[in-house]
Amino acid sequence: MTARPTFRMDDIVPLLQAGLSDSEIGRRLFHHRTSIALVREALRFPPARLGPAVEPLTVKFVRHTKSVEGGHLQWVGPRTQDLVPVLSHGTARRLTARQVAYRMERGRKPSGIVKSACVHSWCVAPAHQADEVDRDRERCQAPQLDAASALLGGP
Repeated sequence: MTARPTFRMDDIVPLLQAGLSDSEIGRRLFHHRTSIALVREALRFPPARLGPAVEPLTVKFVRHTKSVEGGHLQWVGPRTQDLVPVLSHGTARRLTARQVAYRMERGRKPSGIVKSACVHSWCVAPAHQADEVDRDRERCQAPQLDAASALLGGP
C-alpha cells in the first residue's frame, strides 16, 4: 500500500485564502475534502461556498437586452419553444424576462401574466410592463376619467 502525501499548513493556507473549495484543495493536495474542511474550521476560515455563484437576475436581464430607439429594450437572450423571452435562475427556476423587468421597475412580484404596456409588443423595458392588476386599474380608470370629464363640461 502506498502512502499518500501529506500537506503542510504552508500549503493549505494560501489555497484557503484564495477562496478555493474544499474539493479543489483536496484534489491539489491529494486529500479528502472532509479533511480540508476540518483544517478550514480549525483555522477559522469561512465555510467554502458550494457550487458557482449565481449571477443576479438584473445583471442577466441587462446582458440579454439591447437598447432600441425610443427607450425600448429588445430581448436578445434565450427563449422558450413558444418564443417567450426567459431567464434561468438558480438550479431549475425559469422566469420570463417580463416578470424580471416588472419586478425591477415596481419592486414587487407581478400578479398574474405580465404583458407589454408599450406600443411594441416585443418591448421588455421595465417601465413598459404591466401585470393584471395594472391592466385592471387602467380599464377602470379610463371610464371614470371620461365620466368626470363629462360632469365638468369637458370635450
